[in-house]
Amino acid sequence: VSGCATKRYPIAQQWTAAEAEALDCNGLRLERVRAQQVQNQIAETADFDWRSVAGFLGDYGIGNAMAKSDADKATRERIAGIQTAQRNKRCPV
Repeated sequence: VSGCATKRYPIAQQWTAAEAEALDCNGLRLERVRAQQVQNQIAETADFDWRSVAGFLGDYGIGNAMAKSDADKATRERIAGIQTAQRNKRCPV
């Protein structure tokens, strides 16, 4: 669906039960920081530039918007999974 996008958004990997099981509180904290960095990269990529213009001219910006939405959703889901694992392991926040 995001094949028409002219921007490349970073996509967070899906959070897995194996990761939740394997990581201790420190590892979970680091994964959360990494996921938040991906969120920052998504925001930076979304900034208006020549690719925004090219995307708009190509498909009215729909491809870029869909790619950003997919990237945002994947990152939010990963962070939610990490937070659940942190709560389950009673990690300090």
